[in-house]
Parts: sequence; structure tokens; C-alpha cells
Amino acid sequence: MKKSLSGPDYGLAYQHSNGFEMDSEPKPLLPTHNPGGTAARHAQQSNGARVSSKGLMPASNSVPVRTDRSQIAASRAAIISGVLYSISSAALTLLNKKVLVHYDFTAVHALLCFHCALSVVLVQACSLLGWAEVEPLSWELVRIWMPVNLIFVAMLATNFYALQLVGVGMVSVLKNMSSLFIICGDYAFFQRAYSWHVWACLVLMVGSVFSGGVTDTNFTWVGYAWQMVNNVFTAGYALYLSRVTELVSAHTHEHRPLNQLSMVYYNNMLSLPLTLLLVLLHMEFVGFWQQAALYQPSFQALAVLSGLCGFAISLSSIWFVSLTTATFYSLVGSFNKVVVAAVGIWWFGESTEPRNLASIAVGLVAGTLLPFVKMRSTARSRSLQ
Repeated sequence: MKKSLSGPDYGLAYQHSNGFEMDSEPKPLLPTHNPGGTAARHAQQSNGARVSSKGLMPASNSVPVRTDRSQIAASRAAIISGVLYSISSAALTLLNKKVLVHYDFTAVHALLCFHCALSVVLVQACSLLGWAEVEPLSWELVRIWMPVNLIFVAMLATNFYALQLVGVGMVSVLKNMSSLFIICGDYAFFQRAYSWHVWACLVLMVGSVFSGGVTDTNFTWVGYAWQMVNNVFTAGYALYLSRVTELVSAHTHEHRPLNQLSMVYYNNMLSLPLTLLLVLLHMEFVGFWQQAALYQPSFQALAVLSGLCGFAISLSSIWFVSLTTATFYSLVGSFNKVVVAAVGIWWFGESTEPRNLASIAVGLVAGTLLPFVKMRSTARSRSLQ
């Protein structure tokens, strides 16, 4: 399986926190006619005639085409998985923002630890029910995977820091900058070239970030800095993961590539001691049980729901990517940012200053166009080879 080094969409932390691989070869989203299958069914045709039990009969001009039911089922599955992915990924950002800001909950790392623990429990439940096979933990795999996991925890933690300080609209635009770091990493480490159309979209993204920051009435250097650091970790995670997944296959139980759900398990299981260490370093255990939010049923429900959304992204992302193309997956992620920005601005009463909204719109449009121009750039470079 070929992996897309530039990745699909790095706008949401959980979208790449699960380490799934993507096929760079396009797969049809809608059913297509299979000429080979039709030819096989009519192999006995010859010179405009066909053979039947009554002898040679003239061929009909209108041959009914039998629709491939498996392709219809795959199309429906792709639509369902895409909808689930869109809902869960959009809900995750909005719920995390609500939990971290509205309830004045300060134990950020404890919340992150809870999300990781919940994902581990759910993965084990899927394994016990026979829905998925999970690679057993081994010290050799842990040794190889630990650098990835360090980046993973840093990526999730910095995403929480940024959400505490920056509005959802600007977070959606700032997350586009991870594409810039990923493409630059592709160019620097893998000598992958892109057309000027790709760079033009990136220039629009950078411009929207600067103009958005200038017009943001709630601008904070600390919040913007955390989001940029998050973009660096997100890009590093995507680029480094493509290398590590090639190494772990030699150390798995059956010497096969680590399956996607096992990556989810490893990421979250190994994150538990790291997040607990962050809880201790930030002294979050002091006065933890005195936080009023812990005793509010609405907070408890939202905290659990956000953890479930994170796990839902794990499953729906894997399912969706396996049924469609990386470009279409990235496009859906870009549209998600538009929805998240619009709902976030309305739900949290964020700034509606016209120039700031225009900057956000430009950044989101550039992010939506990027999958198209990347696809064309990749196709053009392949045709020249």
C-alpha cells in the first residue's frame, strides 16, 4: 500500500492522531461500469450473435447491464462513513472548546489522559467483541513507536492549549498552516515537487493568517504561538509516521504492517504514562476534586461525549479512507473546517468584525482548493515520469 506523504487533512488533532494509512491510488466513490465483467458474461458472443440453448441467435442492440451490487454497497458505505467522520470531527473541536472554556476547567492534561484511557477501553472492547484484531504490546514495538507517541501527545496537548485561548474561527484558519509545514517537509526530506498552484494556495493561507490576526479582536500572542507549535507537531507526526510504519512490520506478530486500530491502541496506551506525567508536572492533582465542573452533569456528559467523538474519528477515518481517495478525504476535512468555523463563531459568540470574517473566509477557501491543486500537481508529475 502506498502512503501519501503529504497526508490528507491535518486540521483536527484527532484526524491524524490515529495513524491510519491512505491509498494514494484513486478509488471510485460512486459505482462505475466494469467492461471486463460485462465481457466475461458475454464471452460467447461472436460476430453480432450469441449462443443459447436454441442455437445461434442474433444479438440484441439493447443488452441490459446488471448493476454491481457490491459497488452500490461500497458507495453507500463511503457516504455513511463520510457523514460519520464529518460529524465526529466537527463535534470534537466544538465540544473540546466548550469543555475547556465554558466550564473554566483547568486540568487540561487530566482531560487528555481521560480521553486516551477511554480510547484504550473502547479498542479493547472492540477486540473482545471480535470486531477488530489488535497487535499485542511488545517492547520492541514500544521502542520503535515511542518517538511517534511523544509527538502525538505534544500535538494533542498543544491543540488543547490553543483552543483555550483562540476562537474556533481563527483556529480553523491557523490549522491550515500545517499543510505548509507538511509540503515543505515533503520538499526538504523527500524531494517532492509541487506546482505553482499549490504554492499560490499556501500564500493565500499565510496571508489570511496575518490579516486574521491583525483583525482579531481577541488576538493573543500566546494562543497563536501554541497553535503554530501544534501545526509543527502535526506536520512532524504525519511525516515521521510514514517512516515508522515501514519499520514496525518486521516486529509485528505475523510480520505484517501494523493495522490501523492497533495504531490507535498503541498511541493511546503509550500516552497514558506521558499524560499522567504532565498532570504531575503541572500539579493538577492539587485541588483537582475541588473543581466545580467535575460535579456538573453537563460537564461530565460533554467530557465523555468529546472522548467518544475522538474514538469515533478513529473508526470513521479508517473506514472512510479505505473506501475513497485521499484527495476526497482531504476535501471533506476542508469543508469540515468551514462548518466548524461558522458554528463556533455563532455558538461561542466570537468576533463578527467584517474584515476578520473575510480573512477567515479566504483562508478556508484556500484550504478547500488545496486538495484539488495537489491532486492535479501529483497527476501532472506522474505523467511526466
